[in-house]
Amino acid sequence: MLRTFILIAVFGVSALWAKPVIEVIESAHGTTVQSKGNVLWTYHHDPAEGKPYFHPLNTNSGDRLSELRPKDHPWHRGLWFSWKYINGVNYWEEDRETGQSDGRTRLLSTERDFNDKQQVTIHQRLEYAPGEAAAAVLGESRTLVITPPNASGDYVIDWASEFRALHDVDLGRTPIIGESGGKSYGGYAGLSIRLSKSDVGGAFLGPDAKVDPQGIQNFYSKWMIWNTAENESVLMMDHPDNLRAPTKWYLAPTMPYFSPAVLFDAPHGMAKGETLLLRYRVVVSAEKMTVDQAASLFREWTDSAKCCTSGI
Repeated sequence: MLRTFILIAVFGVSALWAKPVIEVIESAHGTTVQSKGNVLWTYHHDPAEGKPYFHPLNTNSGDRLSELRPKDHPWHRGLWFSWKYINGVNYWEEDRETGQSDGRTRLLSTERDFNDKQQVTIHQRLEYAPGEAAAAVLGESRTLVITPPNASGDYVIDWASEFRALHDVDLGRTPIIGESGGKSYGGYAGLSIRLSKSDVGGAFLGPDAKVDPQGIQNFYSKWMIWNTAENESVLMMDHPDNLRAPTKWYLAPTMPYFSPAVLFDAPHGMAKGETLLLRYRVVVSAEKMTVDQAASLFREWTDSAKCCTSGI
C-alpha cells in the first residue's frame, strides 16, 4: 500500500494557504521524502533485506550523494549500520549470490510518525542472530529523526541506536596493523556511508582542516566532513557520550566511504543484559561546508538536551 502525506508548515490561521514544504511517500517497505519535487531521501526497511538503509541520499537540489551496492562491495548500502563480527560471526559481508550474511540482522518492526514541524520519525526494533534459524544474541532499538531542509537547503538525520545484549557478546572487527593477523584495511564496523563514484575527487575535512589521505586513515575526531568535487557536503558527527568518543574515523577516499569506526581501537564486550547507546548526526548540504560551520553545528547539537532513543 502506498500513502502520500503533504506536510504543511503551521502559521496560525494561514496554514490552509501555506505552500507544501515536504511530501512524505509511505510504502510498506520504504519511506521517501520529497522537497520541491526533488527526492531528498528514501529509507528502505524491508524485513527481507534485513539491514535498513538510506538511498538515495540527495541534496536539496536533487544531486545524489550515496551509492547502493557497488560491484566492489555489494554489501555497502548508502547510509547504513552494520556490525562486522558478533561472537566471531560475520554480519557485514554478504554472499554475492544470496545477498545474505552469515550473521543475520533481522528487522522486527517499523513505526513512522510525521509531525507539524515536518519532522519524520522512524522507530524500529532489530535483532542480531548467528544464523537464519538461530536465536538472537543482541537486540536493538533504533530511532531516526529527519528534519526538513532549512533556509539553506540543509537537512539533518539524527540516528540513535540502543543495543541490549541478550547473551554475552563480543563486538569485533577485522584486526588492525599491530595486532595478530592485522590488516591495513581493518577496523571498520558501525554507521557508514558509501558515497557516489561521481564524488571521487572530493576531500575530507576535519577539525584540523583538510585531511588528504593516500589510503585508509584513522585518527580521533568529533566530526568529519566529505566535501564533494561539486562543493556539496555530508557532515557526520559522533556524540561525546558514545563509546570511545571522540572516535577514530575510517576514511577511504577512493571509494569514497567513511565511518565513525567505534570498534577501530579494540573489540567491545557486553555482558548479558548490558546496553550500549550510540548517537550520531548527519547533515546533508548542497554547499561546501567549512570547519567553522561544522564546529558550530556540533556545538549546537551537543549543547541540546535532545535524546531520541527508546528502550528495547
